[in-house]
Amino acid sequence: MSPITADSAISDEILQAARTIVEQRTHACGDPWAGAGVKNPPLLALIDQLIGACEPVAQAIADNAWDDCLPVPATGAKRLAESLHRIADVITAAAAAPDAAGWSLPSFTGKDLV
Repeated sequence: MSPITADSAISDEILQAARTIVEQRTHACGDPWAGAGVKNPPLLALIDQLIGACEPVAQAIADNAWDDCLPVPATGAKRLAESLHRIADVITAAAAAPDAAGWSLPSFTGKDLV
């Protein structure tokens, strides 16, 4: 798989560690993203697991804010939400890509020409 990096050093360390873990475990668990081509299944497995790891963290943040009656800073919360919306838009666009699985080119043997 080609290198993917994150903008900040800490984010990149997290990304690389997660990528290593997912690559090691995905082979043992099978491929839930089969049918997404050759390049995308490992990336889909990675983002799937990263999202799965984010959900309990987000829930813990919400629980802490409510338990302590202290909201998280609105500016930071808005930035995180906007980032998540952009990610959702990109994934939705990827699902709308044309399916070339059944496409083929003519053989150019002369039989195809009219």
